[in-house]
Formats: sequence, structure tokens, C-alpha cells
Amino acid sequence: MKRFLAAAFTALLVLAFPITALANSAEPPSLTILVRGGPEDLDVSIQLTDAQSKQVSDIQLELKKRPFTRYYQWYGDLSPWMLEFRYDMPPDAQVEAALVARGQGVHLVLPLDGLPTWYTGYSRLLTLDIPNGRLLEGEHPLWWVALKFLLRLGSTLLIEGVVFWRFGYRQKESWFDFLVTNLITQAGLNLFLFGQQLETHSIFIMVLLFAEPVIFLLELLLLCTFVKEKKKLVTAAFTFAANLASLTLGWIFIVLFPL
Repeated sequence: MKRFLAAAFTALLVLAFPITALANSAEPPSLTILVRGGPEDLDVSIQLTDAQSKQVSDIQLELKKRPFTRYYQWYGDLSPWMLEFRYDMPPDAQVEAALVARGQGVHLVLPLDGLPTWYTGYSRLLTLDIPNGRLLEGEHPLWWVALKFLLRLGSTLLIEGVVFWRFGYRQKESWFDFLVTNLITQAGLNLFLFGQQLETHSIFIMVLLFAEPVIFLLELLLLCTFVKEKKKLVTAAFTFAANLASLTLGWIFIVLFPL
């Protein structure tokens, strides 16, 4: 009883002395520059120029290396508060932005528009085409997108295929249904992921966590309907085990794959 009264009294004290707190529930606006190839010492930054005073401010982009590629990221916006207190520019500055890439044999200055001017949860993914000296919207080229799809599909088929075998499925018809089901679900998942332009690890994982229940339910429906080799209860157990295994191992080995 004494502990309950003490807890209640503490709660009342907390309510009696409110404080103000600021917090974000999501990542701030971001710009991600996808780079493949180019010199190892490549340095990427954003150059801000006030069109009136000609004052220049440089923003260094953070390098994040992934297999087969590199990402250069910037979190922020060009709101009046950010211009004044972070970039030492007048809050009413007419800002012109350019992407600057420097490295051995490379010196590119490319006009950059579409940067966020206020907190809107805005994010943007661009590809830096070094040989042609240009910025492309989204991910390029097409073979890169196809490679990521094949990596995700291959790893999923391998993990869930081992579980399928361990559950005792041996008939060709069962394996055909298993392959078709995974092709349908993985194709849908990758189309969804591609449309989201997931340039950060945290957003990528959040989307996977939200998408996984949908994939599980769809695979449960398809496999229990078409796979006749074993009872539906066994097939349902396999579907749960396979999705759990692919999600768990995928979480562990996600650092080995490009986003």
C-alpha cells in the first residue's frame, strides 16, 4: 500500500511540474547521393551560395559504404532557422545549391534543386553519374536495380528452400508451387521497396517489418491452397517458420547487401 501511495504521489508531482520537450518521431529531411565507381578519395559536398551577397557555405556529406556502392548523405533543410544558425547565412537568403564532387581525376560542380526548405519528412535519392558528369533521379542503371532484386530473391529462396526441404517436401509439384509463390511475393515486395526510394537503413528495416505480415498472409493463403503433399497445418507451420527464418537471417546479414 505504501509503495502504491508513493508511486501515486510521484505521478502527481510529475503532472504538477510540466516541462517542454522537443522530439522527432522520424528522420529529418535527407538527400542521398548514390555513387558506384569513381576514385576512392571521392569527396561530395553541397555548396550553398546566396545570390545577393554571394556568401558561400559548404555542407560536407556523410559517406556510408555498402557492398558494390557508396552513399553520401545529408540530413537537414534550408529553412530560415537552419540558414542563419547552422550555415551562417541570412535567413532570407536566396540560396542557389550545387553538388560538388572532388577526387583523383574528378571535379564536378552540378546544379542542385529540390532541396527541402522546411521540415516535411522530405527525402530524395539521386545517382551521381561520374563518367557523364550528371545527376539522375532515383537509382540507375537498370541492371543495378535488377541485381538488387536477384540478390534479395536468391537469398530468400535459399533460406526458405532449406526450411521447405527440412519439413519433408519432396514432390516436384510442391517445389513448383513454392517457387511460384515466392516469385509473386518477392516481386511485389521489391516493386514496393523500389517505389519508396529507401536510402537509409532504418527506413528500409521499418518497411520490411511492416511488409512481412502481408507477405506471410499471402504465402499462407497460396501455399495452403495449392500444396497438397502434406496437411494444411504442416504447410502453415512451414510458412511461419520460413518467414521467421528469412526475416531473422536477413536482419543479421543485411549489412552484406546494398539497400
